[in-house]
Amino acid sequence: MARIILFGSAVVGVMVVTLAYAVWSGQYEAAQPSPSTVASGGSLEPGASASAAASAVASTSPQAQPSAAASGTATTVVIAKLAFGPNLTVAAGTSVTWTNNDTVPHTATEGLNGVAAPNARLNLQLPVGASESYTFADPGTYQVTCTIHAQMNMTVTVR
Repeated sequence: MARIILFGSAVVGVMVVTLAYAVWSGQYEAAQPSPSTVASGGSLEPGASASAAASAVASTSPQAQPSAAASGTATTVVIAKLAFGPNLTVAAGTSVTWTNNDTVPHTATEGLNGVAAPNARLNLQLPVGASESYTFADPGTYQVTCTIHAQMNMTVTVR
């Protein structure tokens, strides 16, 4: 009986250490329904995936909608909670500044799902607390990703 208890304790200990490491390294973020999701009748069911929860939250969040064209020549993207924030629509010649307010380093790199595009023009290294800028001179649609955290993606549409 004592062996069973010791074995069970060891298994639980390994699971706790593994989960703590995943949370610390940014590989796991607990999905929490937002108040707007709950208010709109949405729910986070036990079998629902984190990505499904995130898309449910994103679809009801006013921040997740693409921005209107920038009125000035500069705009800022604030990185927090392993997310870039909403997609952007800006005028050609607009300087976009990425500010890392997260607890881990990030990149803002032209590409998708953590993979840099061939000949990526945008490739900013963003340690914790850092800000870097890039000026979008040419109209087009730019996919931006974090090469450290593949789930972090956004689109910048330049008109």
